[in-house]
Amino acid sequence: MQILIKVLVLSLILCISLVVALQFGANFIPLEQIMSALTHILNPNTQTTTTDTIITDIRLPRLIYSVLTGIGLSLVGLLMQTVTRNALADPYVLGVSSGASTGAVFAIIMGGIPLLGQYNTPVFAALGAALSILLVLLCVGKSNSPVKLILIGMGMTGIFSALTMMIIYGAKHEAQVRSAMFWLLGSFAGIQWGDLPLTAVIVTLLIIYIYMFNQDLDVLLLGNHEASQMGLSVKQLQLSIVIISSIVIATLVSKVGMVGFIGLIIPHLARIIGGPKHTHTLLFSALIGSIVMIWSDVLSRALYSPEEIPIGVLTSLLGAPLFIWIIMNRYKHNG
Repeated sequence: MQILIKVLVLSLILCISLVVALQFGANFIPLEQIMSALTHILNPNTQTTTTDTIITDIRLPRLIYSVLTGIGLSLVGLLMQTVTRNALADPYVLGVSSGASTGAVFAIIMGGIPLLGQYNTPVFAALGAALSILLVLLCVGKSNSPVKLILIGMGMTGIFSALTMMIIYGAKHEAQVRSAMFWLLGSFAGIQWGDLPLTAVIVTLLIIYIYMFNQDLDVLLLGNHEASQMGLSVKQLQLSIVIISSIVIATLVSKVGMVGFIGLIIPHLARIIGGPKHTHTLLFSALIGSIVMIWSDVLSRALYSPEEIPIGVLTSLLGAPLFIWIIMNRYKHNG
């Protein structure tokens, strides 16, 4: 019963956030105009205003993508902390994001392939992510050691981060450097309706995956040896987690860049509220991740309006103190 009440409260907060967040941007839009614009979506034959277009074509797809990003990062963070049994693991622990960053920065500064046009950055980011995870899997081999997985991921992160800095250092124009750095820090600017379907499908598959294998994930928390003794194919489960997590992160990073701390802190909050079972942490991670990402994006647009702060700066600024508070409270009796 307590779980149900918590879910209802968070769902109510999410619904309110979805409506209120549409008010904020370069210009504040009153709530009645928001409701009018949303009504026009249901009745497309009515005449639309410039404000309606701003809400339906700019702010609404951005809002939905921020929800998908919050869910995706939170759930991948949950999987990474489960597969590595490390409370400090986050969605970027395998180096996928660093590979994606290298590919994206290469496209921004070196120009990429002219035929790809505006798709250069996401395509090269996806290629970089794919290369990174391929190298990680090759290096891990047949081992199912979570420590080896983490350490190889850290090493891959170092390699691709160094390559990214080398590419930026070789830039000939300041505008290219600014564009690359803004992308590295994350932004939802420029998200359109066409960006939503693929991401929505992939995040939905991630949710289904965690729900279907929630019992296996619970068993995995006991340790590799204990899980194997209970008949679980640990290596196969680890491989599936790594692959689906990498696909999700590659998709998100290729569109919005790096968004830190969401995948690190949200699973901790979900466990505090709902306990360790993955059926509960799945639901609470998705709800809390959505709410936090929505309001982080609102702050990124509103604090220095009409200019935007990179979303990764705000999530780190808000997430780091919260993470320190969680750790201090959880380990305050451990000396």
